[in-house]
Amino acid sequence: IGSGLCVFSKHPIQEFTQHVYTLNGYPYMVHHGDWFCGKAVGLLVLHLSGLVLNVYVTHLHAEYNRQKDIYLTHRVAQAWELAQFIHHTSKKADVVLLCGDLNLHPKDLGCRLLKEWTGLHDAYLETRDFKGSEEGCTMVPENCYVNQRELEPFPFGIRIDYVLYKAVSGFYISCKTLRTTTGHDPHSGSPLSDHEALMATLCVRHSPPQHPPSPTHGPEGSQLISVLKEAWRELDLGVAQARWWATFASYVIGLGLLLLAFLCALAAGGGVREVAILLWTPSVGLLLGAGAVYLFHMQEAKGLSGARAELQHVLGRAREAQDSGPESRPALLLGQQEGDGTEE
Repeated sequence: IGSGLCVFSKHPIQEFTQHVYTLNGYPYMVHHGDWFCGKAVGLLVLHLSGLVLNVYVTHLHAEYNRQKDIYLTHRVAQAWELAQFIHHTSKKADVVLLCGDLNLHPKDLGCRLLKEWTGLHDAYLETRDFKGSEEGCTMVPENCYVNQRELEPFPFGIRIDYVLYKAVSGFYISCKTLRTTTGHDPHSGSPLSDHEALMATLCVRHSPPQHPPSPTHGPEGSQLISVLKEAWRELDLGVAQARWWATFASYVIGLGLLLLAFLCALAAGGGVREVAILLWTPSVGLLLGAGAVYLFHMQEAKGLSGARAELQHVLGRAREAQDSGPESRPALLLGQQEGDGTEE
């Protein structure tokens, strides 16, 4: 119960902080438990050979059912919140590194949104040398802790754990090697986890000053705008659904209050007083439950509306930048490309 993330560092940790995501699933889905553990992102600042390295570690909400994913909106909102957190806290970093269980397939909306907005590169796609599970999968059918039914559509498994990175301030970063475990501990023969481990070797070097075109122009800018629109529509659907549940709960609260008033009248009038007293407790329970549902979904709608408003603002700025011509280089999109300028 309560958010927790762990990082072991060979190098001294200069600073660290943790941010719990605004939305973390539903408390009444007790058997899933994501709401109780509270997904979060952690940030550590390391100084390595004169470099300022921002290391982010995270775990997003699990999927559970890909065909009927009731947590899709929350996971997209978490991906956007993670992207914004990285965007706003990495401005002084030379290298940005994000590792963790994103619970997102490579082509899922949340993953595309995260990569497009932050400019992070996927170590599996960029590495020169990969060894490990087929297609880089980190949940494989051979693992005895994995639900085999969930992996039936994916014979090789799924890739939902990532090492993502980028360099700024005149540096260039590349992935030299990437390794994964393959389902079993070589000594005991049993898996150490339901997920396979990832190990990446990254190389950082100085890059000459360059002035790339603004990412809002051409295919990159169009792709960013497209994924922002898609995420906005998904959050809009989530807001509508959350408000529907809040409205439904408010009707139940009204009916519960009428029922309590009716039971009080019966109890005061005598006759069926015993029946009224027996029905009093479940009626109060119904009223409290409906009140809790109302408050939760109102908070959910508020959180989703906030993320939607941020997306709408960024989308508007991106459109303005795209329409204003190549001479415009808006501040909100600078620094998203690898090696996108000098130290200054």
